[in-house]
Amino acid sequence: MNRVSAASDTVDLVEVGRSLGRGWRTIGISVGIGLLIGVLVLWLVPRRFEGVTTVVVRSDQGGGASLLARLGLGDAASSAGGGLLPGGAGRADLNTEVEILSSRALIGQIVDSLHLQVEVRDPAGMPASDVVEQVRLPGSFKDVKVTLERRGDGWATGDGDVLSSRTVRVARGVVQLAPAADNLQQVTLRIFDREDAIQRVSRRLDVSKGKGEVIEVAYSGRDSLTASAVPNSLAAAYLARRRTTDRGTNRHKVEFLTAQLDSVRDQLGGAELALQSFQESSGLVDGTTISKIQLEAAGDLRKEVGTIDVERGALLQLMDQVAQGRMSARQLAAYPSFLRSPAINDLLSQMAQLETERLRLLERRLETDAEVVAMDRSIASLEGQLVPMARAYQTSLERQRNDLGRQLDTLRTSLSALPAAMVAGGRRQREVVRLNQIHGALQAQLVEARLAAVGEGGDATVLDAAKPAKKAQFPPRAATLTAGVGGGLIAGILIVLIGGTVGRWVDDPRAIERIVGMPTVLLERGAPLLVGSGDDTRTVLLLPLDVRTSTAGVAERLARTAMARGITATVLDLSDAAGVADTMVGPTIKRLEAEHGLVIVRLPQLDADATAAALANSRPVLLVAPADRVDRRELMGTVAALRHLEVPCAGVVMNRTSDAALLRA
Repeated sequence: MNRVSAASDTVDLVEVGRSLGRGWRTIGISVGIGLLIGVLVLWLVPRRFEGVTTVVVRSDQGGGASLLARLGLGDAASSAGGGLLPGGAGRADLNTEVEILSSRALIGQIVDSLHLQVEVRDPAGMPASDVVEQVRLPGSFKDVKVTLERRGDGWATGDGDVLSSRTVRVARGVVQLAPAADNLQQVTLRIFDREDAIQRVSRRLDVSKGKGEVIEVAYSGRDSLTASAVPNSLAAAYLARRRTTDRGTNRHKVEFLTAQLDSVRDQLGGAELALQSFQESSGLVDGTTISKIQLEAAGDLRKEVGTIDVERGALLQLMDQVAQGRMSARQLAAYPSFLRSPAINDLLSQMAQLETERLRLLERRLETDAEVVAMDRSIASLEGQLVPMARAYQTSLERQRNDLGRQLDTLRTSLSALPAAMVAGGRRQREVVRLNQIHGALQAQLVEARLAAVGEGGDATVLDAAKPAKKAQFPPRAATLTAGVGGGLIAGILIVLIGGTVGRWVDDPRAIERIVGMPTVLLERGAPLLVGSGDDTRTVLLLPLDVRTSTAGVAERLARTAMARGITATVLDLSDAAGVADTMVGPTIKRLEAEHGLVIVRLPQLDADATAAALANSRPVLLVAPADRVDRRELMGTVAALRHLEVPCAGVVMNRTSDAALLRA
């Protein structure tokens, strides 16, 4: 028998290709099913359109701090006025803007403006705003489906409830149809409560950060108009919020800062008046300078008092000596203070002139002469004026000493009260300085708030508005059909390969070799068929695997091959179990073995009596199977039974051609 190469554990690509070639029908059917599934997906799955809007958001960069720095207020101003503001001056980053764009507050506005609580199911692809004019659906309820039919001038539900004009009462609310709906004969609506509608829009909405300061707003809808209207409306609501809410916030800041500035201005005016009154009442403008001046003045006064005391003591001593007669009045003129007096100097000069003239007269006249006596009287009169002048000067020194004493006492009193006055004045001055700093900081913050009110808290514009899409984003036509064909192809290949490995039916000789572990040949027209390689093989038993398999052609091909080799061969037909019921199988085979070199026995099924009688461990069995497909379980059961009976099995022949064709060949 021609052997096919033995099975191995490696994958034979040629064998795999042959298996796929034999299963081309299965693969084709699988590809067709995959293509059909793709077509059904395109037909049945609701189409989804996508709209994308991009928004450029430029945030402020903290201009308040730079303005404070330019004003020279620095950290003091920020620490003084920073705690008075209700919020920081800087803008949040793009993450905050993304959260605002995807917030329920803005989505709720879009749901209300575009009537997204209503979804048009039939006719498909129509936006709710074209069918619905107004929606009033308060409260929470489960979504409902309403079908309306056009009847005359009004609408009616499928249950026959006639509705007035275009108003539909559903779920404790009202849906008013638009005039454009009059062109429709029937419309099917699915109605949601507001919270469910917001959640549905939120699930289909994607807000993400793009490159730089760009935010992308994408929405997937059942129709192209709604898919583009939702991101555009959301961007418009966001910009309106920045122009209103932000502006309102800045205006509140301006009002708050204005009120605080007025309050601080009043406090500053009161502090300045208190400082002025204190300085006017105390005379203390600069405590350090005044204290220094007063200390110097007190020192000067004490010096003058000491000088006056010394001069007064000396004059008093001279006056006592004059009173006691130990000193003449003319000697008082030698007193230093008198020497500096013009009046006394004038008296002294007159006295000197009179004495000079007296001396001249005494040269010619006697001391008793009238002129000399007159001159003596004049001199005595002038000397008499010195004592009153000395007493007057003494009195003047007393008054001067008393005045200086009072001034010194006043300075001492003022100096004793100066520390407390300096503390009070310093406290008032510090209050004025503190209020001045707060006033300057509030003025700077007020300027920033006014600038923010003008700039609306930052610049935000729509870069690209969403346009109605011409093609559905999902399901994509080419990708869906390609996926269907590819999936069907892969599924068909897997079915063929798995079916050839673990399936019930086997149609490949190599697969049969792997299963039973014996040679398998595919018998074709004109091919020789040999069994065994030695001369000891005298009998070959042909055993069919099923009732539809005939062994006649195989037996004829074995006989012709044997005769071509010079071996006499004969065929014993035992395939008809009913016709050989009375035949002695064993003796007949032995007789034929004695007469011929090769005996070919055609057996019936394995469970037949003739088969049981013919089986022997010296007679190899050749299994005959159909070429189209072989039952795996039947094949393995037959081989296992033969091994159990210790009957050798020469191999398996898959008969591809008919018995008549083999006989003609």
